[in-house]
Amino acid sequence: MLAAATEASVVLTRPHGKNEALATRLAQAGLNALILPALHIEPLDRQAPLPLPEHYDLIVFVSGNAARFYMDRLAALRPAASWPAATRAATVGAPSARYLQDYSGIPASQILHPGAQCATQDSEGLWAVLQPMLADLKRVLIVRGQAGREWLGERFQQAGIQVDRLPLYNRRAAIWDRRQGGALAAALHAPGPCVFLLTSGEGVDAVQANILRLGLQEAWKRSRFVAIHERVASRLQSALAASGKVESPMVKLCQPDDDAIFQALVRTASL
Repeated sequence: MLAAATEASVVLTRPHGKNEALATRLAQAGLNALILPALHIEPLDRQAPLPLPEHYDLIVFVSGNAARFYMDRLAALRPAASWPAATRAATVGAPSARYLQDYSGIPASQILHPGAQCATQDSEGLWAVLQPMLADLKRVLIVRGQAGREWLGERFQQAGIQVDRLPLYNRRAAIWDRRQGGALAAALHAPGPCVFLLTSGEGVDAVQANILRLGLQEAWKRSRFVAIHERVASRLQSALAASGKVESPMVKLCQPDDDAIFQALVRTASL
């Protein structure tokens, strides 16, 4: 129990299913954890045949959802098939890489991702990891959401590599109901600090939309924040500036895995 964090609240805004274990850890540390997903993740109704891994030298999964939706469809199509030895998989972060290793049967030796030595867990970090093998890549598949950054695909194309893009899911802004709004208002107006976890630019926009709709913008300006990337922090600062906040918000950056997020949330709530 962290006495300094008593009466502090943490708002977990990751999509449904990604917050519960973290909320339990935070509660054990003496923090009031609210689970308020900012985005709903919805699979796309794709009718076209699924691109198969053996047709590519590398398949890049831009998120855990991308990995899950692809591997679920592949397993339904070919339940007993193993991952082809000539095809590598890549993720932009360690959590997605662990999912592939633990649940998909892809050997760890075939999964590439930014390691602890990389400055960032993102497309730029993965691109640095891929540099030594670019000459061996002819065809790459990027599994992603319906919308997202084009940076990585553009880098492959500039290197003369054929790139296919496979959107498998959509992100839709959540609308918090009266019960959720009441719990958030209580946390924002409580004596202790309120810390928001923000993991995507779209999530920032969705949180701000709910805050404005619920009339909580003044209390929100006093909140603290943990973000998993500088781009997310920049989007937050722009959103707060547009709402009239003059001074810079308290924003702490951390890596995207649960352990790093937990430590950052506890530290930020305890300051």
